Amino acid sequence: MLFGNWTINEDNISWSGDEVNRFVIPADSLNSTIENDGETLYEWILQATNEDWLTQNDLYDLNFAFVYAIAKFGLDFNYEYFDATLADQYEQFEDEDEEDAWLN
Repeated sequence: MLFGNWTINEDNISWSGDEVNRFVIPADSLNSTIENDGETLYEWILQATNEDWLTQNDLYDLNFAFVYAIAKFGLDFNYEYFDATLADQYEQFEDEDEEDAWLN
């Protein structure tokens, strides 16, 4: 299954947009979480967000692929964690946009 440049297969979600960059999320750790300022967030979404070469559109596609893959692999999913993760991700997008505006 494809979501933009993300491929979901039996073992992982992987970036398939080009041959230069690589990002793979193993199925068995897809729903790994981290604690940040008292909130539980999905680790892989934040790791991808920190990759400079992934565009905002790539990350939006990953968000959809992530939810699909969680269901496909039968993993536990917490909507509150996902909402908090996306709120953090969007805050990072806003910070980047403000920084770009300030530089131009």
